[in-house]
Amino acid sequence: MQTPNHRIEPARLYSDPNTRELLRRLLAENIPLEPSVGADGRVHYPLAEVVLGPEADVKSWIAEMLAQDILRKQTAREFVMCPVHLRADPIIMVECVKCRSRLSVKRSLVEHTYCGYIGDDSRFDKGGSLQCPNCGRPIRAANELKVSGVWYECQNCLSKTSSPKLVFVCKDGNHEFTVADLALVNVDSYAVNERVLAELKNTLLLDPQLAVMLEELGYQVESPAQVQGQSGSKHSLDVYAKKDGLTIALQVAVDTKPVEPSAVIAFFAKTFDIKPNRAILVTIPAASEEAKRLEAGYGVAVVEDFDGAGVVRKVRDLLKGGTV
Repeated sequence: MQTPNHRIEPARLYSDPNTRELLRRLLAENIPLEPSVGADGRVHYPLAEVVLGPEADVKSWIAEMLAQDILRKQTAREFVMCPVHLRADPIIMVECVKCRSRLSVKRSLVEHTYCGYIGDDSRFDKGGSLQCPNCGRPIRAANELKVSGVWYECQNCLSKTSSPKLVFVCKDGNHEFTVADLALVNVDSYAVNERVLAELKNTLLLDPQLAVMLEELGYQVESPAQVQGQSGSKHSLDVYAKKDGLTIALQVAVDTKPVEPSAVIAFFAKTFDIKPNRAILVTIPAASEEAKRLEAGYGVAVVEDFDGAGVVRKVRDLLKGGTV
């Protein structure tokens, strides 16, 4: 994993299968990359560790995605941490402000809305069922009781308070700290940047669909692919398929406007060296008129689709001799 000081092109980032899979999961499940606390008490990004591997430097990966504007920060979450060990999983204890005992019971002041009686919630417990101690009426619905207040009762000195002292115990060394001592750390979650959303959706969601379709037609498929040309150079393709000596080179070009001729020319430069039997360029949302004029002369079949939803069907029809 390269650090942000060694920036690389997004296309090369996408060629890493683990990066592609993690971004695909974020898109397919429509979720951000969320932090959580692991068994070691540290903040982790579980999905990233599952996909990238437990030994991956997830922080560096996130930094690179931010540097390339592939991910963006979302609202941070605040984690309570031990000020010494920075563990985010302290044990929280309630301490009596009078005798410092840590044996307290939470009590609620409850009102029976039918008769107006107000008392400790424990008074309504009649052998596992609820009954008003004043009027004797059984309590059958939650709206028959109204909580009027909450307090904590010390089981040692029986003193009551609505604001007990909170004591935090760190699992490393079992040492204690208070609200005044704790570290409050902001940890970000990350979502795919809208700037690259369309490109990634088609690259990471559409390419696999095209690969599956070609496999169903009996092709051996590589996606993404690195194909060596006659010159000895290797060329990157979104999808490369082989069957019975026939080869297909497929590239997806995504833009906010009709794709320009440069995309056709760049793809032709690869296919001229690779010499596939079929060269297919998918353009989303469309191909410009200038780009379409290059189609026949460059031996590239251009498949247009507004949002990518119809691409698989159109490419299948093209391969079967239909129209696109």
